[in-house]
Amino acid sequence: MFEECEPMDRSTVDRIVRNCLNHDVYEALEITDKPIACATIAQVHRVAIKGSDAPYVIKIQRDDSLRLMELDMANMLLVSKVLDRCGLELPFDHISVLLEYQKQVRYNIIK
Repeated sequence: MFEECEPMDRSTVDRIVRNCLNHDVYEALEITDKPIACATIAQVHRVAIKGSDAPYVIKIQRDDSLRLMELDMANMLLVSKVLDRCGLELPFDHISVLLEYQKQVRYNIIK
């Protein structure tokens, strides 16, 4: 839910990439130090793949992304309930949508 979050430090990025890919990918690619975007779940870095001139990016999921997503969902539900109590109705059942999304988020976070 939040953009422009504090980026993870380079050692954390390297550890996550190596753990997820189970080998030293840095023999084949080079990840930029500074991310081009940082959000609640992940951050995105430009990547150069050795032997290729094509532009690539890699999305690196934060270690604490599940906890952060749960906090984001709780905040969105709170706002939805406040909107309902204030009589600001949306043209769909947004609370049910958010409750279902809250359940599904757990299935989409890599552990």
